[in-house]
Amino acid sequence: MNTEINKMALDFAKGQLEQGASATDVDSTLRNMFLERIGVDKIDNINTYRQHKYAIFAIISETITPIINDRLDTVMGRFAEVRNVGWGDTAVFDVENPELFEVAMIADGTSNLRAQRIDNGKFSVEMGTMGVKIYDEFYRFLAGRVNWAQMVDRVAKSYERKLAELTYDAIYGSYNSLDTELKYTGTYNEDEVLRILARVEAEYGSAVLVGTKPALAKIKPDYIGDAGKDGYNALGYMSVFRGYDVVELANGHKPNSYEFSISNTDLLVLPASDYKLVKIVHEGDVIVVDEQNTQGDLSIEHTFIKKAGVGIPKATKFGLIRFS
Repeated sequence: MNTEINKMALDFAKGQLEQGASATDVDSTLRNMFLERIGVDKIDNINTYRQHKYAIFAIISETITPIINDRLDTVMGRFAEVRNVGWGDTAVFDVENPELFEVAMIADGTSNLRAQRIDNGKFSVEMGTMGVKIYDEFYRFLAGRVNWAQMVDRVAKSYERKLAELTYDAIYGSYNSLDTELKYTGTYNEDEVLRILARVEAEYGSAVLVGTKPALAKIKPDYIGDAGKDGYNALGYMSVFRGYDVVELANGHKPNSYEFSISNTDLLVLPASDYKLVKIVHEGDVIVVDEQNTQGDLSIEHTFIKKAGVGIPKATKFGLIRFS
């Protein structure tokens, strides 16, 4: 594995370029590293490409995987525990039981009590295979007009967005299975919001309200003063509600549509601690395969295949508020 290539690609994905460097400079440097690693000066014909394409695919695979992992840690780190396993391996998570021991009142000099043990659960994530296919003309590749640094970054971001969507779908889709004490549907009702916050706080010792800006904007008590209104107007929502912190989720659109990725009418009530609600597992590295269209424009299609899974342990307790 070429750590220098990986580091440069990862820095590019983070927007951390060396002073004075441009995206074109990074792409040129990465291309030269590719050539140096596979042992050629240039790829100037299809036979050279065919001879060395698997080495190129190996470099791309090694490059994309850490970018996906890094972006998921950044974007989903508040909610998700991310693990990487080898091909064919299974990640088993320990699910901590938040219950406390029961304390009994006893007479002086007595120690005859029932021994208690709180068992943690085990949880594994069901895996699925995801793929994305892209193409470009072979002659553009030969001429160096395909920006491989941007391509790798875009593919990694696409996978990260898909996994983020699966994560949010798993969270918001679990509404029906939640205990009635941990959910509410209706118009804004301060007592109901506080009830669910109190339930989660009682379980984990802390609670925080999480949602998109339009969802958080619905939390607007009548009693707030001028200072609170100024803060509300500056952020678009209250940063603190009745002593509970409020956290905004950045939203986006699903591919090729104007449908939002995250619900703008739902609020999550999560522990304010470092408890990870969702479990995300990656299995192996990204697989890269190609197919050349010899009947038409000589374009090369590259398919990127990634095995991953997203799950929420059934024992997990969190709140969900759905505004109508």
